[in-house]
Amino acid sequence: MSTPEGMIPIGELVDGDQVGREVYDASGVTRVVAVAHNGQKPVYRVQLKNGSFVEATPDHVVKAVAERRTQPQWLRVDELKPGMRLHLHPHRAKVRESALVLAGGGSSEESSDFAIDGQNRVAAAEAALAGWLQADGFVGQYEEGTNRSLTIEFQVATDEEYDWVVENLDLALPHIHRHVRDVETEDESLSCRRIRLYGEDLREFVEDWELLNRRTDIRVPSRLWTAPHDEIAAYLRSVFQADGYVTVQRSEGSERGRIAFGVISEKWTEDIQLLLNVLGIYSRRLRKQEKRDDRLDLHEVQISIGSERARFAELVGFISDAKQAKLFESLSLRGLKQCSDLREEEIVAIEDLGVQDVYDIQTESGEYLSNNVAVHNCFILSIDDSMESILDWIRREGVIFRGGSGSGVNLSKLRSSKEQLSKGGYASGPVSFMRGADASAGTIKSGGKTRRAAKMVVLDVDHPDIEEFVWCKAREEQKARVLEQAGYDMSLDSPDWASIQYQNANNSVRVTDAFMEAVEAGAEWNLTARTDGTVVETVDAKKLMRDIAEAAWQSADPGVQYDTTINKWHTLPNTSRINASNPCSEYMSIDDSACNLASLNLMKFRREDGELDVEAFEHAVDTVFLAQEIAVGYSSYPTPEIERNAKAYRQLGLGYANLGALLMSRGLPYDSDEGRAYAAAITALMTGRAYRKSAEIAARMGPFAGHQPNAAPMLGVMSMHRAAVGNIEHTESVPADLLGACRKAWDDVLDLGEVHGYRNAQATVLAPTGTISFMMDCDTTGVEPDFSLVKSKKLVGGGEITIVNKTVPMALDKLGYAPDEVKEIEAFIDERNTIVGAPYVKSEHYPVFDCAIGDRAIHYTGHVKMMGAVQPFISGAISKTVNLPETATVDEVAQLYSESWKLGVKAIAIYRDNCKVAQPLSGKADASQTLPVGAPAVSAPPVPLTQRRRLPEERTEVGRKFRVGDHEGYIHVGLYDDGTPGDIFVDIAKEGTALAGLMNCFMIAVSIGLQYGVPLEVWVSKFAHMRFEPSGMTNDADIRIAKSIPDYVFRWMGKKFLDVEQQEEVGILSPEVRARLAASYAGGEDKPAEPAVGEAAPPGQTALFNNWEDAVECAKCGGRMVRTGSCYTCRDCGTNTGCS
Repeated sequence: MSTPEGMIPIGELVDGDQVGREVYDASGVTRVVAVAHNGQKPVYRVQLKNGSFVEATPDHVVKAVAERRTQPQWLRVDELKPGMRLHLHPHRAKVRESALVLAGGGSSEESSDFAIDGQNRVAAAEAALAGWLQADGFVGQYEEGTNRSLTIEFQVATDEEYDWVVENLDLALPHIHRHVRDVETEDESLSCRRIRLYGEDLREFVEDWELLNRRTDIRVPSRLWTAPHDEIAAYLRSVFQADGYVTVQRSEGSERGRIAFGVISEKWTEDIQLLLNVLGIYSRRLRKQEKRDDRLDLHEVQISIGSERARFAELVGFISDAKQAKLFESLSLRGLKQCSDLREEEIVAIEDLGVQDVYDIQTESGEYLSNNVAVHNCFILSIDDSMESILDWIRREGVIFRGGSGSGVNLSKLRSSKEQLSKGGYASGPVSFMRGADASAGTIKSGGKTRRAAKMVVLDVDHPDIEEFVWCKAREEQKARVLEQAGYDMSLDSPDWASIQYQNANNSVRVTDAFMEAVEAGAEWNLTARTDGTVVETVDAKKLMRDIAEAAWQSADPGVQYDTTINKWHTLPNTSRINASNPCSEYMSIDDSACNLASLNLMKFRREDGELDVEAFEHAVDTVFLAQEIAVGYSSYPTPEIERNAKAYRQLGLGYANLGALLMSRGLPYDSDEGRAYAAAITALMTGRAYRKSAEIAARMGPFAGHQPNAAPMLGVMSMHRAAVGNIEHTESVPADLLGACRKAWDDVLDLGEVHGYRNAQATVLAPTGTISFMMDCDTTGVEPDFSLVKSKKLVGGGEITIVNKTVPMALDKLGYAPDEVKEIEAFIDERNTIVGAPYVKSEHYPVFDCAIGDRAIHYTGHVKMMGAVQPFISGAISKTVNLPETATVDEVAQLYSESWKLGVKAIAIYRDNCKVAQPLSGKADASQTLPVGAPAVSAPPVPLTQRRRLPEERTEVGRKFRVGDHEGYIHVGLYDDGTPGDIFVDIAKEGTALAGLMNCFMIAVSIGLQYGVPLEVWVSKFAHMRFEPSGMTNDADIRIAKSIPDYVFRWMGKKFLDVEQQEEVGILSPEVRARLAASYAGGEDKPAEPAVGEAAPPGQTALFNNWEDAVECAKCGGRMVRTGSCYTCRDCGTNTGCS
């Protein structure tokens, strides 16, 4: 495993349970979130042309290409063939503790201090000695003869080598006597000597560095894999000096250089190549066959690419002046090649290594340098009425939260606090155990981040502790209000808030049709014991429902899940019933299961005429659903039970986002029969095509493992979905091609399913898409309406601008308004934040522009009706919080629950504005800011504002083409009339990459700073000499090596525009600076320093958000967000958080 700390065997990561440790992946650094020892399995070695290799099981997937520079794909190891290529990242180096300065000098006097430089001088000296003994020394103990002591002997050929060994002996083994004797040699230029030490005092050193292994058994000492840079470099310096060479070849116009290390131990060269990888040095490994029978083949590690030789010179180097000079000569050759950060290495062989112990890890990014894929999203856990099961529930939740996922559990199997235990006394009850689980979740959080864990806790409505469950969070909310009034800080991140219990879960009550009918009839309702089913208590059903509504009115919890409706649409009734859901309530399936989520942006399928591109939408559904299905087998899961069920039932959760924007752009009101019909048809087509694809996959791969006992009921559910298509009302608003595609898709679902079955037990859900909606460029999330007609955008320099919703002109055009009229209407909306009273707009068109907030906000019943319209076409459920105004009443909440049940909705949650104490952004005044009565208001002195000096439209520019490593680009500098720079732009010759995008954004910020008067010298001093990748050789004679692209850009800017004194001050060695330094050295005169002129510090900047310290910042626009249920919504742009 390649990590920032060095190379670590994956077995050590697993055995040490090193969750949270940083490892490298294809994009940089990721973290380990789970580890697993998978027992013993067959293992293959995939050998690459440069000598690197990968060892993995046959079913492990790696990123491969069939031919160079083609689209990579994930392939199992048993699908690979020689000639294919794997992605190799040669520059994922160990993070260096201290800079090693070597490339600039080559004298032995300077470089002899190298191995003993740094914090651990003794360890570096020991590494240098260990490398020399392995390469050109002797370690052993004779059983016969006069000397039977443990002996080590160094053989050196030059005075420089002798000094290197002796200086390191003085540091590492100063107390042990040494014997030096000369060795005769035919070459008079050499001064060969042997340095011998012996005695038991050497035992610890020899065993620590594994020096008793000789000849073909020599390996790199294991302690070096995670050793500091100084130790690794000292070791490599010794072995390359003793058994290495450097060559420079010039012939017929070509020039080549090479560093090499050759020995008879193949395993040692494998290790040396890996150790060079730790320093980020790419190399090749090869075998040189020996023709003589009594000799072994020679194995070499070669460093041939120019950029890698330069890195070797900087980080390692040679001991002798002759080899060091030859190395620097190789760096002066013409056409020095650069090694790219990504190489496609050809597979030359695939070798069966037999059965071995196998380990695996799960990372945040889903891959590591062995390119493993892991995807897991939402989980449902099971629990039994035993202490072992309860404690295991908390443990399993912890594993899930650690990986950044969420879980749900139904606690209805646990005995209530009103039921006796077998040994006397009463049970604790589920609410009591919820305290412990809540504390655990609050401690672990989710994925190691600062956000709270995502979990759902469900209790059946006939549980004897249902009333305690209903009120548990509301009572804590009352406690929070009392504490706040007493002066305690009740913000979300405050330590005081940690004393408020049950805040890490969404609570939901599971209600049945029988209970809802009892509520309608005003009848009684029985609460039954968990052990024998006897009636423990009888309550008024209507009062219990009002308690649920009032608790939610006070604290937004509990939500309601409609158990009968959920299990009526269940495709696996013969396996188990559905007891719970994931935290956001969209995934509902059997216990101990998982769902892989994905969503489509509906606006991407809008044609120019405003209608849905049915054919493109169908194709997208087929493709994404197939990708989700493939991911099931390659994902990692937190528990064996979840893994078993996920692979046996293969539940998927395809969904969509931007429904509200699509309806508005088509000219349909969200809260209208026509809008609901259109939404229902789109949802029906998505689910129909998904199940159709599932049946097609089943024809090829077979149905899911648990299909056979559930075949008949699953076909029954499919028939219910198809029948619902025929029940869509107001279909006159649905285009004929869309409605026809819906009906055909569901006909195919039944026809194919009857023959082949289905590959997946579930196909679709409607998730809130809180995170991924950013990446998909969505205006609205999930099934939500558009948030507002006008959205505000925070500016980097302060202030904000307002932007009319981009869907508005689409809707106006669809409704038949002329382009000039559309512009006037947009201007009116931008000014008034409403469409009411806008010129030309007909009153009957107002409902089209109704949004979630504003003067014409959609009534909360409109949200529920939309959920009822699309629910019959969703396998799972809909994650949606219905927002209510602060003036809503408890009776209205109870009525909303009743309407949701009648509409066939599976689950619903409400949030009444300002119902929680810890809601970010409230309207309370800060008492500390209140002035005494009669006190005059004293205004602060005005702060002078810097004026921005913009460049004219036509300006003089200077430019430069540059190369850093294998990255090319262009610098463009716009100049003021006085020749000073006013803006700068850098174009990287890799358009569309993250590097190009970041450089564009960075240079815009720099340009604005220049125009507001930030001196160029400040920019140069801050960003010159910054070290990170990509780095390497440049095409600039004055700046030969750049530590990064910003390093080169700002050093070039300093060289171009700063005067000599400024250049010298920031460390830019331009020709003028070099000449000045040379003159000062020649003159040898020290001039007195002139006193520095003091400069007044700029006025302090007012702290941002100082009045809203506990507000959550919107990731999309930077605005403040308000709590909506368990999630947050931005009042500026409508962004909603939640599971993705």
